[in-house]
Amino acid sequence: MDKKLANRVSVITIIVNLLLSLLKFIVGFIGKSQALISDAVHSASDVVSTIAVMFGVNMSAKQSDTDHPYGHERIESIFSIILAMMLFVTGIGIGISAVKIIISGADIEIPSKITLAAAAVSIAVKEWMYHYTKHTAKKINSSAMLADAWHHRSDALSSIGSL
Repeated sequence: MDKKLANRVSVITIIVNLLLSLLKFIVGFIGKSQALISDAVHSASDVVSTIAVMFGVNMSAKQSDTDHPYGHERIESIFSIILAMMLFVTGIGIGISAVKIIISGADIEIPSKITLAAAAVSIAVKEWMYHYTKHTAKKINSSAMLADAWHHRSDALSSIGSL
């Protein structure tokens, strides 16, 4: 496994997620879109999952030692499972939030049109991140990176809800 390539992709996706989160937060605040602000917080939290991927890839790349004579490759599978659970919990959280808003019947302020553009940019960027991470995951045969790629795809789909 090429841990250097995996780390480069992870650092790029962390930077992109932070920039995307900042963009969505600012535009959501200016455009009065609670959905976009929530999506911004979600994008910022994605940094945690990408850091977990980096940790898993780096741990699995370690050579075998006396305690682990067959190497450390299985740890990456553990991080893939952790990412899948994080993705599941995030999806449940988004669903619960949406249902609460619908049930509350509260007046929802109509956001400005700039929020539509920011949501569309978010969808495009997250889809690009999915393809970029997936390509690298397949190239280096990393299940944790592949799980992170699917996390990017689910973020693109959840951003459609914001749109």
